[in-house]
Amino acid sequence: MAQKVWLTLTLATLGGLALAQPTVDQYSLAQHWAPVIHQGAASEQDFLTRVDYDGDWVGNNNWENLPIGDLSAWVYYSVIETETHWFIFYSLFHPRDYEPYCFPILCHENDLESIQLVVFKDGTQFGRLQVLETLAHSHIYLYRAAPEVEGGFLRVLREVLWEEGHPVVYVETYGHGIRGHEIELAGGEVIYRVGEEAEIPEDTDDPQVSYRLVPIWETLWPRRHLMGDGKLFDQPFDYRGRELPACFDGDDFGADRANAPWGYAQETGDRLSRGDWFLDPARALAYHATFPQPYSLHYLYNPYLAELGLLEGN
Repeated sequence: MAQKVWLTLTLATLGGLALAQPTVDQYSLAQHWAPVIHQGAASEQDFLTRVDYDGDWVGNNNWENLPIGDLSAWVYYSVIETETHWFIFYSLFHPRDYEPYCFPILCHENDLESIQLVVFKDGTQFGRLQVLETLAHSHIYLYRAAPEVEGGFLRVLREVLWEEGHPVVYVETYGHGIRGHEIELAGGEVIYRVGEEAEIPEDTDDPQVSYRLVPIWETLWPRRHLMGDGKLFDQPFDYRGRELPACFDGDDFGADRANAPWGYAQETGDRLSRGDWFLDPARALAYHATFPQPYSLHYLYNPYLAELGLLEGN
């Protein structure tokens, strides 16, 4: 095993660059570990969908276009790879973060809450899940799938829940914060499972809805330059000398309050910065939790940092 890892590392770091291609089929890996999603649903505003569900890549018309948009179920994903682990990121999009009675403090246009899985490359095809992290508003929560993992900056909240080999998450009605443990859901409940069809729930109570995976790398990331009022993103921030948009552009109720996948500033402590949870997950998770060795910070595949020119000396 050590010789195999060394050979992979040698090839991966030839010329000081990360691999141009991952060592695993990303879609198959993301589908294998894709979560079962228990979504609280008081109305169709709680149905999962795509950012361009209304047929365009404009952020500040998503609130008003909800009645005419396509609410087929999609979940965004990304895979980043180190010598020892895969980091699989999932993002759930809703056009509205809302309450039964909306005003700016509570509601805002667009909503993207996310999940991070850490999978140890144990020599099997899809590895072994060690950690699930979920985002709920201003906090990231840490769940353990392997007993050898301990808390770090974050404490281990609970053990991961499972359904037929997939981790289970619960998504709040209205605000759409995600937890890895069962929570009380207002209204009905839609249960989404990964599949090859992007289905629309029949009602706010639907126990079997299929969602499809769509890559962040091919959809949201190439459009990160669409930034400014009336475009897809807004609120530029500096990430290690590179300008990125922190949020989706949104005008209804709270302005520009929905984070982009690379725009999260939650749980950065004194060692991380905004964006690290998505862009530099090996470093972020090594801070959030305590993993047994081997745990490598060296990326074999991180197309985001590579495209930003931030992998040299990785």
